[in-house]
Amino acid sequence: MFFLILEEQTELGLTKEEVAKGVETQLNVEYTERVFETIENSREIEDLSPGLGSLLVSHALSILAMKSVAQKLGEDLEKYLQTVKENLIRQHPIKSKINRWLERKLLEERINFIRQHEWDAHQLSIDQCKALGNQQAAYFIQRDLTFRHDHESTLRHSLKSPVQPSRTIKCRRSIWFPKNWLIERTHPLPITRIPTLFAKYTYESVVEEARQRLIRADPDAQYNLRADTIYSTTTRYPFWRWKLFITRAYCWLSNVIYTLCLVVPFGSSFSFRALLALKPFRSNYELKREDLKLHEDPYSETQTFISRLVALWEHVGQSRRNFERVPDRGFLGKNIQRIFNRFWNYVVKGFFGTVSICVFYPVSCVLISTISFILGVLSPIWMPIVTLIFHILQILVYDANSAGEYGRKLFCVINILVTDFLLCGIVQPILVLIALIATPITSVLLVIYALLHRYSRGMYDRIMYHLIIKHRARVPAHDGFLARRIAGPGLAAEYFYQVASPEVLAALESLIEQNELKVYRSYIEQILNKPLEDYRMFFDEAFKPFSVKVQSMHGTVYGRMNDVVDGHIKNLRSTIEKRSDLLRLHRSSHHDRIRLTESDLTAVLIEGTQLVEKWYPQRIFSYLNKNELEKFWNDYDLEPNDWLSLASKLLQELFCRDFLTPLEQTDVFYSLKVDHSTVSKYAHMIHSASLHDDLDVATSIYLPETTYTIQQPTFNETILNPNETILDISTDYFGNYHAKTHGRIYRFFNHQAKYLKDAENLSKFVDYTSITCHFSIPIPLSHIAFVNVIIYNRDNNNSTTTISLKNISLQDILSLIEYHKKFYNAPMLPLNHNIA
Repeated sequence: MFFLILEEQTELGLTKEEVAKGVETQLNVEYTERVFETIENSREIEDLSPGLGSLLVSHALSILAMKSVAQKLGEDLEKYLQTVKENLIRQHPIKSKINRWLERKLLEERINFIRQHEWDAHQLSIDQCKALGNQQAAYFIQRDLTFRHDHESTLRHSLKSPVQPSRTIKCRRSIWFPKNWLIERTHPLPITRIPTLFAKYTYESVVEEARQRLIRADPDAQYNLRADTIYSTTTRYPFWRWKLFITRAYCWLSNVIYTLCLVVPFGSSFSFRALLALKPFRSNYELKREDLKLHEDPYSETQTFISRLVALWEHVGQSRRNFERVPDRGFLGKNIQRIFNRFWNYVVKGFFGTVSICVFYPVSCVLISTISFILGVLSPIWMPIVTLIFHILQILVYDANSAGEYGRKLFCVINILVTDFLLCGIVQPILVLIALIATPITSVLLVIYALLHRYSRGMYDRIMYHLIIKHRARVPAHDGFLARRIAGPGLAAEYFYQVASPEVLAALESLIEQNELKVYRSYIEQILNKPLEDYRMFFDEAFKPFSVKVQSMHGTVYGRMNDVVDGHIKNLRSTIEKRSDLLRLHRSSHHDRIRLTESDLTAVLIEGTQLVEKWYPQRIFSYLNKNELEKFWNDYDLEPNDWLSLASKLLQELFCRDFLTPLEQTDVFYSLKVDHSTVSKYAHMIHSASLHDDLDVATSIYLPETTYTIQQPTFNETILNPNETILDISTDYFGNYHAKTHGRIYRFFNHQAKYLKDAENLSKFVDYTSITCHFSIPIPLSHIAFVNVIIYNRDNNNSTTTISLKNISLQDILSLIEYHKKFYNAPMLPLNHNIA
């Protein structure tokens, strides 16, 4: 199959890259068709749901058709832009060196091309789906095309607010008292608020029953406890920064008063409450899903002055009890240790710990709580000043609340004064006036210098050539300060080295012997390790019931055996390594350029096949068992006893992948010769080789894998998932392009390019720089279908899709169609659909 496809592509006269791409495409198509055939004939899928296999294949075929359309349009766009770029460079050789100008022109052409082919993705996908007989997919694509072409823009302009703020800034204000905290049901929508109840209080039976009915009505509902209020400030209206300053000052002031006047003095670990209360207290609450009431949070438990003393002496008592509970087995005995234990617990821990708590803790509580309360009372004075300083620093240093009107955030005022006013407004006009006078003068001077340099250099070269180089110069062996090599062996872009056929056969036999040494070493190591394996197996079977394992310890029988075997293996590897060093062919970068003529290559393949057929069965396969022999042929991806292909593989491994491509008359090559006479027997083999015009030999010279790089075919399982988004409506070309073209520092200090702004304002919802500006894979299910399925489930007491719109199944849609037949005279799907 592979060679048939390759032959068809090669006959078209395409380049290697195009042939490889065409072969990969056809291989993927063939592979995908076989996968689809397996899915359609799968009994497991048919048992799961009748007709499901055909439905999956139909959906996957439509996805592949749409992907091929989008890919082709993208390739057409890139080819068009490449042609435009070449024309611009040819027509404007000077302007085209300005990257910004070239980018702007290419972006304009991109937008024009996409506007001209705006609906081609839909039309071509419809045609391909109809050609495949998939009328269902063609119908949905046609409906999507009709909606986007005729109704989308009108609906967006009528339903969308004409002005949207660039940014919304939120400020949070903590709610002081837990009774005012908000309990909200966040799912299902809309968000609703329910009364706040505490578990420690008792309420009327009517309130409790209402709360239980709410819990039982929707067991899957989600609730959230919110202890703050959010204030939003948008950048839509003028003077929004002043509004943000007032809102932020109010929220920060409220939070500071709450923290310094309530939390720290009355709810923290160093509060007055912690100093005076008798028992630990909990200052925070959490929402329990079981009863939707606020319970005290156990993680917020705070120890008091009394509880700390009680905990200290409980720890002392527990330490003493643990000491007395332990048996008297110490070095000195309990009578002596008891003295030290009592001193450590009663004096060090108890006395000094109690003194520390009684002296430092009350003072800390009083000082921290008092200072915090005073700062909280004075916060209306200093908090607005802090907020104002924060806003001033934002303007001077880093504007975190920027709405993007300047395109920069770092040092905004300084940047405007220095860049826009000083450099662009004053320095740049002065430099333009200077350049207006200096540029012509500089150009004339450059022309005069170029003419003088050209004629003086030409005269100098002629004199040097006729006086010195013509009579004394020779080809240098390496580059020097007088001459530099620019052509010749090792310097040309496309050149090859030709070697003699006997040398190739000698290298091949050396490689065969290296492979023999590897197999021989593995075989002998198995023989040497067999006594150890037998001993280990016998020991494990005999002593496994007693949980005993064999260990390699010095002096034991197993240890001595292991040492002897290791010594033999070490000697074996050392001997084989010495021989391998003599046989190893040291590779260099020039190995990839070694070639043979067609006649020499044919002779090498014939004699190399005979060498492989002679030595491999006798010297290598004799050490392999049946499974290892099968693995050997599988690793080379060859049929058993295919000696010609094995010889070809070994030659590729020895030299390079393209070694089996013969030299042509038009190739530049240099002959390499070996000054030894040890290859005479291989020369005799070459001269005695029987050469034919054999088809097998001729085809083996031009192995496809030596010329083309072709990837293994793959299958993307996501095309079988109808909820998987393969391609979104837009690839956000603007964001990716701007982020790639200009770095982060550049975007901080500089305006956005004007042509990007103009193109970005072409449409509020369509990205005309993306080839998929209106197209998505797969076509999303219409919101009308979602709404109708939800209404159907509600009317039939079915909660399948009330939780998630992703749970709509094929059976739900079929039931919906049957349900709505009485309301619509026209069918919802075409008569020849294949949805089932």
